[in-house]
Amino acid sequence: MVELYALPLVCLLLNFLAFAACLRFLFSRQGLYWIVPLLLTMFILWPNALTLYRVASNPASVTLPYTYFDLQPLLLSLFWYAMIVTFHFALKKTVRINHYEEQVRKNLHEARYQMAVDTLIHQQKERRRKQYVTKTAATVPSIGAYDEQWTELFDQR
Repeated sequence: MVELYALPLVCLLLNFLAFAACLRFLFSRQGLYWIVPLLLTMFILWPNALTLYRVASNPASVTLPYTYFDLQPLLLSLFWYAMIVTFHFALKKTVRINHYEEQVRKNLHEARYQMAVDTLIHQQKERRRKQYVTKTAATVPSIGAYDEQWTELFDQR
């Protein structure tokens, strides 16, 4: 009884693994490359799901032992999963991270942070300067070194 469900179930599980891998890689940096493999995986997954449903609903329709033509979905599923893994490693080797864009992005964030810090420091200095100016009113300087007569003499000439 187990051998009746084993082949369609293994095919479906392999296709599900390929689908999960494609879905995971879809959200990576090379995500655009994984749209087509994801669609192909769904097209391969659907007939295997129907085969498992047909076996589960009518087990008498399955003939044992399996022939070579019955093993073709298993071989296709194995081949496709191997292709997904190979494609992942090939993309990892050829499509490198764009370090220039990454550095520009880091520099932009650093510049924005530095500008915010400088603005904050400037505002604090300006606030302190305004407080100092408002606390001390403008007065005529008098150091008391000379008499007022000498000062008036100097102002008249």
